[in-house]
Amino acid sequence: MDALQAALAPQIAPVVVANVTTRYPYHDAHLFCESGETAEPMRAHPAFGNAYDWHSSVHSHWTALALIDYFEKRGTGADVAAALRAALARNLTVSNLAAETVYLAAHPWYERPYGRAWALALAASAHAASHADARAIAVALQPLAQRVRAGALSWLAGMPAPVRHGVHSNTAFALGLMFDAARTLGFDDLAGAIAKRARAWFGGDRDYPQAWERSRYDFLSPGLAEADLMRRVLPRIEFQTWWRGFLGDLASGAEILAVAPAPDDADGQGVHLHGLNLSRAGMLARIASALDDDPALLPASAEALYRASLRAAAGDDYLSTHWLPTFAWDAAVSLDAVRPHPRARG
Repeated sequence: MDALQAALAPQIAPVVVANVTTRYPYHDAHLFCESGETAEPMRAHPAFGNAYDWHSSVHSHWTALALIDYFEKRGTGADVAAALRAALARNLTVSNLAAETVYLAAHPWYERPYGRAWALALAASAHAASHADARAIAVALQPLAQRVRAGALSWLAGMPAPVRHGVHSNTAFALGLMFDAARTLGFDDLAGAIAKRARAWFGGDRDYPQAWERSRYDFLSPGLAEADLMRRVLPRIEFQTWWRGFLGDLASGAEILAVAPAPDDADGQGVHLHGLNLSRAGMLARIASALDDDPALLPASAEALYRASLRAAAGDDYLSTHWLPTFAWDAAVSLDAVRPHPRARG
């Protein structure tokens, strides 16, 4: 049932511990509004001033919560789970998260939409987790989640069109994370706004030009991110009809299913292609779970993509490992959930 997760969890857990405890190097995009402002990231980001950048820190904490939950449910990985708990207890305190919330309120454009989407996903993960540590974290994250919710509603109200790039600014990917989180957290207004926007922006899309993918530094597939969002917001039968008009003629060897070679793990932009393989794997597995007439092609392609870039998630280069474990875990969970999938079970 969870063969990929079982193999992956002990590989990436020490990497995630290292990420959420590593303060430098750190990359931040801070807008200076007056002289004398400090650029010290630890003052602005006492919770998420680690894992190389803000959004990677946020989703590394999301991965940490998921791994703690995984280990606890199976009674394994006690030592590394304890290290993950200790790191989260140091970082995700009420005071640290209050400072992060103040920063987001003062900088409404900061990490929008990608980092904020992961912040909402983190809050939802803490809310849904079964282990005791998560309860206190969920309470501490509530003000930040409410800030993200309010900002997202304002952002969506003023957006004339989606962003369709394959990087952090991609609208569909962020909305997918936010939609799932909003439903978990009971933010019905946000979930409704996302569903309405998704239908308006993407509901009429047909004959997706998959040959336009991939751009050199993509780590997301714009087409699959859009489809993964529509899978969430449309009823199953309606989604299947939409998919057939959008990408329903896929066959083995299709460009959007092909592994993207990433020749240099030390190239911070080029390594995005490992992320593209892993994020495509997760998206394809989830899309396959919503289809009744494609039992093999998408899951098989997803597993090939996953295996092609798995090694980079627990490798030796920080430019890869500070963020890829999250996408590897997401893909493993989604692949393990696809049935039938004999190789994933074996």
